[in-house]
Amino acid sequence: MHGDMEYAVSNIAFYHTLALFGCGSNLQESSHSLQKHMQRGLQYNQNGMVKSMAIYEQMTFDLMGLEKNAYDSHYGGLNEDAVLDMTIKNKVAALTRTLNQKIRYVKYMCGDMDAAAKHYDLQQELYANCAGQATNGRTVFFFITTFIDGLIGLYFARKHRDDEAKWTGVAETAIEHMTKWAKSCSWNFANKLSLLQAEYFFLKDDEQAYSCYKASIKQAREHRFNHEEGLAHEKLATYLLHKSNHDEALQHFQDAKKCYETWYAHVLVRRVEKAIAVLSPLCTSSR
Repeated sequence: MHGDMEYAVSNIAFYHTLALFGCGSNLQESSHSLQKHMQRGLQYNQNGMVKSMAIYEQMTFDLMGLEKNAYDSHYGGLNEDAVLDMTIKNKVAALTRTLNQKIRYVKYMCGDMDAAAKHYDLQQELYANCAGQATNGRTVFFFITTFIDGLIGLYFARKHRDDEAKWTGVAETAIEHMTKWAKSCSWNFANKLSLLQAEYFFLKDDEQAYSCYKASIKQAREHRFNHEEGLAHEKLATYLLHKSNHDEALQHFQDAKKCYETWYAHVLVRRVEKAIAVLSPLCTSSR
């Protein structure tokens, strides 16, 4: 059969974008699938799409805690920071956007908030200085990064620093978008909206936060977004710690760990295990 190989490989790359960022597919299985599809892309000389898929493969390595460099074979041995610098310097808008969005996502999920904020600011700079194509791209990336940017904004807004207004604005814009999208497709966006609302109520010291966290957990579980269910459990646990409710916080950290184990995100599992180890002696159930 003869077909449009560029279109076929492009759709494979789009599938992996959806599977990893949208659906939270098992990272180990996704990594194996990516490797096979990248080999097929190289056979058909679709090097551009293979370079995009290398970014997704690196995401699986990062979240699984593997010391591997997916860029080694496709970017002349460069590491991730060097690849990003190269794409910016050469004005490769699509790869710059994809890579920066991936970095922002992974940094947030791994709890490196300063790096997440740095890459948010970099994206805004790119929006201001690049051609229109730099701000467009795969729709799923726009949805997911809006969600993540909102969560980044709420984290920093709660610090009540001089830039609180900036980060609150980022969060409010994300909530505005997510509210609109949830009305159009509650399956994909209801849990994300509930989590953003929960974090916003946390910022405002509003007791509605708790019910929104619980709603996000329930929606993510029912819609099979295992990775975002884990995130909602972890965020609720953090909120409960703020309220000195150690026992329920411990339960939600344990539930987050189970979700992250299913996702195969070993880096996140280890982080939550540290929180559990610190919290357990403080809980009445362990006395």
